[in-house]
Amino acid sequence: MSATAKIVELRDTTPVADPLDAPQAAAIVGHIDALQGGRVFGWAWDGNHPADRLEVELRLERDGGPPETLARVAADRPRPDLAGGGIGDGAHAFEAEVILPEGADPSRVVAVVRSPSTGETATFAQPNPEDQRLDRLLGPHLHRIGERIDALRRDQRQLAAAQQTIGRLLRDAGEGVTALRADAARLETSDGERSDALAESVRELSERVGGLEVFLMRMDQSLRGLDSASAEKTGGAGWSPLLTVLGSTAGAFLAVLVGWLVLH
Repeated sequence: MSATAKIVELRDTTPVADPLDAPQAAAIVGHIDALQGGRVFGWAWDGNHPADRLEVELRLERDGGPPETLARVAADRPRPDLAGGGIGDGAHAFEAEVILPEGADPSRVVAVVRSPSTGETATFAQPNPEDQRLDRLLGPHLHRIGERIDALRRDQRQLAAAQQTIGRLLRDAGEGVTALRADAARLETSDGERSDALAESVRELSERVGGLEVFLMRMDQSLRGLDSASAEKTGGAGWSPLLTVLGSTAGAFLAVLVGWLVLH
């Protein structure tokens, strides 16, 4: 029984990295400010990865040989002038103590800065003596300018907060005035309706009083006629007491009737 060999094509199954997934290239900037009293001062920052704290290696360059590593630090110290100058949050300064070999030239000390996000490096040398002199002269002035810029930014934030507060107060005041006007309009409408109702009641009462006055006049005339007729028939005042009682009774009745109408 013969065996048949099957040929299988082998392919590399390693996934190809997407260029879009690659981290953005570093944009490292920095400076060695000074080397004084055996200490190195400076700063370093990656503009494309502003939250990174860069790694700093201080080296002594030598002619005819590899550089010598003097110290390793992180650029993570806060400095107000960096924050005022727009260098991230300002916490990108470094400081390190270095011990130079005997006879070494301090001006040959450099800072090799590495980005932790991309691994890229940048090297910063010390400024020449003239630049150092300018830095010493301008440094205090630049520091004061940075402080003033920070103060102006704080004042701007406070002013913006005050403007927002004033805006809210004005809006609340406008809403209060609108509510007061609405209440005044409702009260005015209610008072008008009450005035109309009171005028209508007075008118009805006047009509009833007028009707009572006419009724009283007619009754008075009727009583006088009745008194005259009685006097003629009796030839005297025999009916006068009776008429007096009837008149008193009618007057009392009318008084009660007028009181009832006034109260109702």
